[in-house]
Amino acid sequence: MKKVILLIILFSINLQLFAGYDISKANNAYQNQEYEKARDFYEELVEKGIKNFNLFYNLGNTYFKLEEFGLARLFYERAAKFNPLDKDLNFNLELLKSRLKDKEETKETFLSHIFRKIYYLFSINMLAIFVLICFILIMFTIVLVILANKSSTEKVIKVFMVILSIFFVIFLIFTIARLHEFYNKNFAVIIDETVFAYSGPSKDFQQVFTIHEGLKVRIDPSADGDKDWVLIKLQSGNGGWIEKEKIKII
Repeated sequence: MKKVILLIILFSINLQLFAGYDISKANNAYQNQEYEKARDFYEELVEKGIKNFNLFYNLGNTYFKLEEFGLARLFYERAAKFNPLDKDLNFNLELLKSRLKDKEETKETFLSHIFRKIYYLFSINMLAIFVLICFILIMFTIVLVILANKSSTEKVIKVFMVILSIFFVIFLIFTIARLHEFYNKNFAVIIDETVFAYSGPSKDFQQVFTIHEGLKVRIDPSADGDKDWVLIKLQSGNGGWIEKEKIKII
């Protein structure tokens, strides 16, 4: 439990460390339609280790303007890890998907839509804060139970502690799930214009399908192949080996 709480604290601190940085040069270049210059400025910040929604979203927009759809998709997907419900991001992402050669079906039922809204209602930072607040309050109520003189007061405090514990567990589960999703490296984007997939980790194997720039794919982490090849899975369930240099991890 202590390790989980520490991880949550470190995550919050890690994001705050990158709160102060100058993105104005890149934004000005973008507004002046100097997209190549804007791209270079944004990429400089990425290389410095800056990670947040605005940077990735703006860089995605820049690559979209440059019609580099693979890299645009990459940074839109990275931005979505911070704020998956952002309306502008989702609109641009759907617009981008409509420009890709490989179409992706996005079927969402009413219940899954509602669950998604609830699941992403709070940012990971906010969930982490809720977890820490609940934890502190639980510790405080434990002290009150120990110090309570009257049995009636002790009962009230215990009920309050149970309610806090329920909220603590709920927020903790959501936080752990979101952190796992945030650090998940099992998804990638095709960045080459055309990519051939093979039945094995070499061009000597049979070609099984062809995919194109901008498609989001899942990497099979259990596949044991050559270091220059990865086994990917498509939304349809089809799988194949492609060269690792043809993708970028989200």
